[in-house]
Amino acid sequence: MTPDQDHNAFETTEMIAEHIVYAWNYCATLRALQRHARECPSVLDANGHLVSTITFALWDALFLKLAHCSDRRKEATGFPKLFKQLRAYLPESHQLRRRVDEEERHLANLQARAKVENWRNQVVAHYTITSKFAEFHKENVCSLDEIETLIRALNEILHSFSLELWNQGFCVEDLGHHARQGVDRLVQTMKKEAEQSH
Repeated sequence: MTPDQDHNAFETTEMIAEHIVYAWNYCATLRALQRHARECPSVLDANGHLVSTITFALWDALFLKLAHCSDRRKEATGFPKLFKQLRAYLPESHQLRRRVDEEERHLANLQARAKVENWRNQVVAHYTITSKFAEFHKENVCSLDEIETLIRALNEILHSFSLELWNQGFCVEDLGHHARQGVDRLVQTMKKEAEQSH
């Protein structure tokens, strides 16, 4: 790769990493809210409007960030752009050229990816559901377990190139504990307020 090509491909890689990091943080926040909903439902119910607003906003943001990773539009910055750059920049004989094809197939076959794209395209970005919402939801329901598995798969795809080409890793899951701690503090404050009002 020329220095400019190297810079362009690395910038794309960094942007994909940013999408994945944000997605992991949103997921960690949702996971913490889910845990507190099981442990102290009355506290969250007392603040139901706030909790539901945060929850719906996080799911929307999560679907958007994850969909960025597989967005095939020309102006989008995701894996399709990175794959196109690597095909253009790396010589045919380069060991990573075959991996581009393999990882492109891997990305296409991730089941949760298709569901995420459906949510992004038909609900979050453009409300274009052609069937009843209940049917759409049943066909595209996505658990946090599925989302975490998808994020880890995207992270593996990213690192299969970033480590080899630039010896660069990205700390995708490192900030998740901050999200969980923030939710814990918020719920503790809600608990104290509930205790004081009784």
